[in-house]
Amino acid sequence: MNASIEILSGLNAKAPAAILVKAQGRCLLLDAGGALEAGADSGWALPQLPDAVLLTHDHVDHCAALHQVPAQVPVYATAPVAASLQTERDIRLLPLNGTLDIAGIKVTTGQAGHSLGGVWLHLAIGDGVFYSGDFSLESTLFAFDAPPVAGLALLDASYGLYDADQPACRAALEPWLEQPLLLPVPPSGRALEMALWLNDRPGCRWTLDSACRQQLERLHRLPAALLQPGVSARLARLTPEPFGDDVPVILAANPDGVGGEAGRLIEAQPWRAVLYTGYMPSVAQDQVERGRAHWQRWNVHPRLGDVLHLAKTLQARRVVPLFSRLDPRAAWQQALGCRLLTDTHIEI
Repeated sequence: MNASIEILSGLNAKAPAAILVKAQGRCLLLDAGGALEAGADSGWALPQLPDAVLLTHDHVDHCAALHQVPAQVPVYATAPVAASLQTERDIRLLPLNGTLDIAGIKVTTGQAGHSLGGVWLHLAIGDGVFYSGDFSLESTLFAFDAPPVAGLALLDASYGLYDADQPACRAALEPWLEQPLLLPVPPSGRALEMALWLNDRPGCRWTLDSACRQQLERLHRLPAALLQPGVSARLARLTPEPFGDDVPVILAANPDGVGGEAGRLIEAQPWRAVLYTGYMPSVAQDQVERGRAHWQRWNVHPRLGDVLHLAKTLQARRVVPLFSRLDPRAAWQQALGCRLLTDTHIEI
């Protein structure tokens, strides 16, 4: 079979996701990521017109450059992701867990454990091509579905060689709850997972902004099978206080601290501690450098051990770590051995 992969963006950098797959004379674009910095260019361009775009989830670095793809190209996304897209394009539905034919290529999907409606993609090309999008094996909220085997695995490795587990992250966050605290969060990502954690803290007074509450309502409408076991009941027991500037702990959008309730509170309440728990663009980094904010990770991407575990589960012979600097190279070589692949162009 004459097939190939071209990684347009996302290799050896924390960069937008855009991967071109060519097979059987057809072409699929996996994700159409926009820049992580507001107003910046995505950094990639299409070398040819794809037959379809497949989106793994609705975070900006995976979907915000759809405008770079001609309007006549259909876009495939799960129902929760499609509902979040502000576009008049031809949107077609991907199953959260299932199989369909797209441009003559068999595509299997499964939940990726990272965000609402987020999926991994398995393409029946050669001995299998697996693209994780962003994934997590540690989420207490979102399910991760076991994938079929694949010879080539394109895996989220956003955390690089980091390997601390989620209990360690939660333990490091505990002392911050003793003061007025703002947690800027993505509503469709870690917001409600953190809400479940706060709800279990005796005596902790916390609240959600409107964007996060809307996401909670969306989760209430999902079948229980699409979440981790028992999560629907736990979500039903969430007891956030009515939103108010005087509540000690606030979960609020936007995760980059720009705009939304988070942006307003950062400006209006300089006495409130600000704690970022994920990727920080330059504005957030500047706040940390000036002492206005702090950072402590909450895992929503895979640790190194998770990357290695998934590669083993897939029985992958070739593994491409994505969305991270691959430094030091020797450490990655030691972790993945002869399976490590770092080429932007891959023949299948």
